[in-house]
Amino acid sequence: MNMDKYWNIGLDFLIKIGGALLIVVVGLLATHLIAYFFGKAMKKTNVDASLINFFKRVIRIVCYVIIVISALSNLGISTTGIIASFSAVAAGFALALKDSLSDIASGVVILFTRPFKTDDFIEFDDHKGFVEKIDLMHTYMRTYDDTNVIIPNSNITTTKVTNYTTNPEVRVQVFIPIAYEADFDKVKEIVVDRMKKTDKVILNNEKFTPVVRLESYQESSLEVIARCWVNFKDYWAVYYSLTENIKKDLEANNLVIPFNQLDVHLKNEE
Repeated sequence: MNMDKYWNIGLDFLIKIGGALLIVVVGLLATHLIAYFFGKAMKKTNVDASLINFFKRVIRIVCYVIIVISALSNLGISTTGIIASFSAVAAGFALALKDSLSDIASGVVILFTRPFKTDDFIEFDDHKGFVEKIDLMHTYMRTYDDTNVIIPNSNITTTKVTNYTTNPEVRVQVFIPIAYEADFDKVKEIVVDRMKKTDKVILNNEKFTPVVRLESYQESSLEVIARCWVNFKDYWAVYYSLTENIKKDLEANNLVIPFNQLDVHLKNEE
């Protein structure tokens, strides 16, 4: 009889262990599938990749908690005390990590309000660069000199951030000094022609027509401004191309760019 009793207890225990293992295996598989199909469905919408990763992480955490509680319940272990202890520990962590929780809350705000998204070019404090990733606590930026800048999300939500890629088209401005005696109409013709010849400049839209204007009167020169529009990714290529070639074109037409000069007059007291 004792052997039968122990056998039944052992068999019952093995069944519970098997059931718990089955719950864990099926739960992990279900978690993987849920996260996978959720991510696949979200990619079809206009949602930032970081937001998708955030939700997938939340789904996994929630599913893992449910799996652990279900497995323990199947073993006959009371989860009431575990949940209460977990709540107390969570409250302690919340107090200790209040600054980090502020970063997390700010990360959620950024992901939902979307002042910028992954691959946008932004300016924050003294940094300019492309957004590499928006995480729960930090935003990762890559500058033009290939430096990685990690910014706490709470700093971003409380400080001015400039997003240069809100619109796909951006304006290129080149300032050109010319002599006071120079023929402005001739300069204007040369510069407009150069902008029209420059690759990547938008020309097939009246809204983005290249223009040249007399901007201001300087001490030693007139300042002319040339404006044209390009797609953001082409900004620097067009800017440097115009800056270099406009100088060559002016010099080819005997229009010399002036520089500051000092005239000294000697007075003979006799």
